[in-house]
Amino acid sequence: MVVLGLGAAYSAGYSGIGEIPEPDFSDGGATSAAAAADQYVTGTSTGFAKDPDDTYTRQSVTTTARGLNYVSYTRTYKDLPVFVGGDVVVVTDAKGTVKGGAATGEVSVSTTPKVTPATAREVALAEHPGKVSGEPKLGIVAGEGRDRLVWEVVVDGDTSRAHAYVDARTGRYAGSWDEISAGAGHGHYSGQVTVGTTAGAGGFELRDPSRGNMRTLDDTTGKVLTDADDRWGNGAGRDIPSGGVDTQYAGGVLWDMLKTKFNRNGIDGKGGTAAMYVGLADVNAYYSCAGTGDASRDQTKYGRTSDGARQVNSIDVVAHELGHGVFCHTPGGSRGTTNETGGLNEATGDIFGTLAEHFAANPNDPADFLVGEEVNLVGRGPIRNMADPSAAGDPDCWSAKIPTTEVHSAAGPLNHWFHLLAEGSAPAGSTCDGSTVTGIGLWPAGEIFYHALLRKTSGWTYGKVRKATLDATLALHPGRCTEFAAVKAAWDAVSVPSQGDPACTVTAPQPAPTATTPTPTPPVSPSSSAPVPSASSSGPAAGAVPVDIDSAALRADIAEFARIAQANNGNRAHGSTGYKAALDHLKQRLDAAGYTTRVQQFTHGGKTGHNLIADLPGRGDPNRVVMLGAHLDSVTQGAGINDNASGSAGILEVALAYAASGASGDKGIRFGWWGAEELGLVGSKAYVSSLSAAERAKITGYLNFDMIGSPNPGYFVYGDDTRGAAIAAALKAGFTAEGIASESTDIDGRSDHASFKAAGIPTGGTATLSLAPTMSAAQAAKWDGQAGQPYDPCYHARCDGAANIDHDALDTHADVAAYAAWSLTGVKAPSGATPTRVENTFDFAIKDRSAIESPITVQRAGQAPATLKVEVDVRHGYRGDLQIHLIAPDGTAYSVKKAGRFDSADDVRLSTTVDASAEPASGTWRLRVRDLYSGGTGTLDSWALTF
Repeated sequence: MVVLGLGAAYSAGYSGIGEIPEPDFSDGGATSAAAAADQYVTGTSTGFAKDPDDTYTRQSVTTTARGLNYVSYTRTYKDLPVFVGGDVVVVTDAKGTVKGGAATGEVSVSTTPKVTPATAREVALAEHPGKVSGEPKLGIVAGEGRDRLVWEVVVDGDTSRAHAYVDARTGRYAGSWDEISAGAGHGHYSGQVTVGTTAGAGGFELRDPSRGNMRTLDDTTGKVLTDADDRWGNGAGRDIPSGGVDTQYAGGVLWDMLKTKFNRNGIDGKGGTAAMYVGLADVNAYYSCAGTGDASRDQTKYGRTSDGARQVNSIDVVAHELGHGVFCHTPGGSRGTTNETGGLNEATGDIFGTLAEHFAANPNDPADFLVGEEVNLVGRGPIRNMADPSAAGDPDCWSAKIPTTEVHSAAGPLNHWFHLLAEGSAPAGSTCDGSTVTGIGLWPAGEIFYHALLRKTSGWTYGKVRKATLDATLALHPGRCTEFAAVKAAWDAVSVPSQGDPACTVTAPQPAPTATTPTPTPPVSPSSSAPVPSASSSGPAAGAVPVDIDSAALRADIAEFARIAQANNGNRAHGSTGYKAALDHLKQRLDAAGYTTRVQQFTHGGKTGHNLIADLPGRGDPNRVVMLGAHLDSVTQGAGINDNASGSAGILEVALAYAASGASGDKGIRFGWWGAEELGLVGSKAYVSSLSAAERAKITGYLNFDMIGSPNPGYFVYGDDTRGAAIAAALKAGFTAEGIASESTDIDGRSDHASFKAAGIPTGGTATLSLAPTMSAAQAAKWDGQAGQPYDPCYHARCDGAANIDHDALDTHADVAAYAAWSLTGVKAPSGATPTRVENTFDFAIKDRSAIESPITVQRAGQAPATLKVEVDVRHGYRGDLQIHLIAPDGTAYSVKKAGRFDSADDVRLSTTVDASAEPASGTWRLRVRDLYSGGTGTLDSWALTF
């Protein structure tokens, strides 16, 4: 009787389990995306390179109908805002799997100003006449070759609100961007249309509550337009109410187009839109973005034609101006320091104007690719021509002049690209290189560009847009390459060079999972978009250890080598200050990681040269050593970024990863960076000749990495040393693990391995080029390259700068170098000497009879441990309601806690282990919490994994 009584009391207010709840992604995955991205940008074992002095603050989460979500962050460095070049966008799917997101590189700049705010005001006013608004603000402009401490000075002009940057150390003007995106457009009437209005006391207002309270105002009075009987305008060109109709109608068209085609809620994505003013006295139209994240605080104004006969508020003009709002309210805003960003902003307005015009299908304004074609603003016809920008006096093709070209003209190449992507290259001769481009259609092109905007960061350039559109295409059209090829061809056709294009590989259809098989989620590797394995690719050899080198760290290394060269007469040649600065940088990094380093000096051509040697003590037999090397010097003509900052950066990150992993094989590991290679392998010859016969015998193999980031990359393994067969096999296995078919090549002793080979030491290596002058058609088909083109058109030339590198190829070759290093030293798996704890502290509400999943991104070599520690902290009124599983990246579920009706305590605070040794460590792990019974709610406060 006692037991029955207790059971009856317990059951009161609770229902049975019924159907097991599934995770709720009804918000489009916004919660999961935010949780995943927040954890990702911590940088703790996620592959995201985060400086200890950086703080990232989440700004927005944008969900899309395609299941891709975009989470944007601003950055501070030592508590100073990074105005330009510091923001980050993390891309996830609806379940919180991170698909991409790279840090912008390490900031290195003094934060102590030498220039006063008063001086900064004077410099800003000399460039932007007007009145300074507020006080100058100290912050950082990052990237663009070097980081700068700047004063931001906001200057209000007659039709501008410029954010001017003044170098706080030198007092030099450092660029600007403008809140007000000025433009001009077509003022033809839309005819008899329906517009959104609101009934009020004594009449109606031109205010549409169904579209974010969209309103049109009279610029003269500053008040919303009103009408007594809700019948607006007489159709006359100068009539203000008629202009209000055109403006309100066109704004509604853009609103509906954004919602219907892109699932975007208003201009800012949050249901807001700008106040629209008609009757501006100028021959102009413009958009003013307040930069608050709330578009309802923005303004857009529409003026008149030069003859005063018409107003400037046609569909394409109004949508163009509101398109500036979309540009401002997508990640990165409108911030930049050159006209290149402004030109991309103008072209974005043109693209949205064209999309809106096609969406409206209004017979009074037939859809086309002309901007303002019927307004005849100043008697010269269309303002811009997207199909043929040069017809309106704008450049068809990108060139190095674009950053200093007037912003409306700087829009030309992007407008041309969009038309080519949508419509193709007919008629013949409409491309800059004479190529043929096959269009994919207007709306597919618009969707790709919109998703690229959601990846935008401050200081956008044409090169960054190219990369963003290609990444967006891969995400929108996974497993097929038709659209990808068209996007790439269109960029080539307007002469925008690659800055590390991703690769596209067609994948075979996969069978649907059975009811008993968890749906697999591929392991996360957001740092690499190199060629992916085909369905037939074999995996790594048994017992081998795939290693994923951090591509964000490689990018930062390349940027640092470029900065060093720029600061030292443009090169890192033998005997130069640039070479010594690069060597000192490497030595500092290696010393901090626990390496024993030594600098070897030699003399050549009357100049002192240097080699850097690094050994990792306590890891393997020091009498049997595997050595990796790369030359550090450049030619005098340029910065030498592919030749050979690429190899130097690659083995640096392998060295740091080896030290950090705790890896230890039966052989020791050594790294070398050589001087004066460009003058005849001088540094490596000096090193080898300095070794005694006994010391040479200790080196069981030497692996060389020279030019591993060519912009038209191949995937070659040295094949010119019969003693190095085991090295070549390890490198080829590494490429196989990456899903890439490599080729052997004989580079005729033209790199530092030749010095070791001559001494009888087995050698090998990889490169992204061979001695052939161009890539063959077969190689181009295999590697998604450019047939008939050089692997590196900037070999030994001044143009071998920061842009002359394929970062994905560099990442792949570095991964292969690491694979071989682990394999040849005898490492079977990382020792895990230092446990890594990865935590997600995002709060998830646990509703009654519901399920949630919280993601954690992990980037770590090898398998998960047999004793993977799982910590969970949940606040809940009745812990017995909760069933908790750890979900591995492949979908396998591991029980962490069972539900129990007699488990009557509050909250769940547990620490347990699961045997996850069958799982690769890298990927997205999820904690799934199910509330199986009615009668209680709670919150997942945090959870953690320790590897």
